[in-house]
Amino acid sequence: MNNNDALNELTETLNRRLDAIEAKLDVMRGASRKGLEWIGMLSEHIESLDEFRDEVRASLEPLSVKLDNLDEVMRIMRHATVDVSRRVESLENEEPDQRRSA
Repeated sequence: MNNNDALNELTETLNRRLDAIEAKLDVMRGASRKGLEWIGMLSEHIESLDEFRDEVRASLEPLSVKLDNLDEVMRIMRHATVDVSRRVESLENEEPDQRRSA
């Protein structure tokens, strides 16, 4: 009977350990399911942000083109201002010379 008692005790210990392992596996399965749910929600949110980004890009592209055109206008204005400034300086320098000769 001693062997039977030892065998029963070993079987009970193994059953308790298996039950504990099963409980831990259930917790891990639940956590895995929850994680997959979160990933699904995150994926939906990312898709929504992608759609929003595309909408914003579509609405801002004309503005970007206008800003590029404005940059070109500003570049032309800078060059024109420098040119006019040189001409004014040239005229101012010629004016005293003409006064002296007159």
